Amino acid sequence: MMAEFPLLFSVGHRRYDSTATDAHGNDIDFWFPEVPKPVYGWGAPQSDEPKLAGHDREVVEVELLVPPGFECSHRDLMVLDGVEFEVIGDPEMFDHSPFGWNPGGVVNLRKVSG
Repeated sequence: MMAEFPLLFSVGHRRYDSTATDAHGNDIDFWFPEVPKPVYGWGAPQSDEPKLAGHDREVVEVELLVPPGFECSHRDLMVLDGVEFEVIGDPEMFDHSPFGWNPGGVVNLRKVSG
């Protein structure tokens, strides 16, 4: 199905592999190289930093606006303007609306630093 709205932006998608192992057979986290995917855009990043003395942690969350059929999974990485964000949960797709059309959905992203 074609997107109802123009896909003006592109993000890099790095798929997570939960079955990867190192040379010694130990489980490791592994992400495949990024593949470009078209998207509608993304919302303004929302950042949060705890108000604790000596605490140096920042959490940035972004909502990625995606077309119908966009596939990704929890723990995949999305690269927006050169910055990697982790996919949180499954995509929130609006493909069962009562109005007979599918506008796409939202993918929740998070980056934690510090």
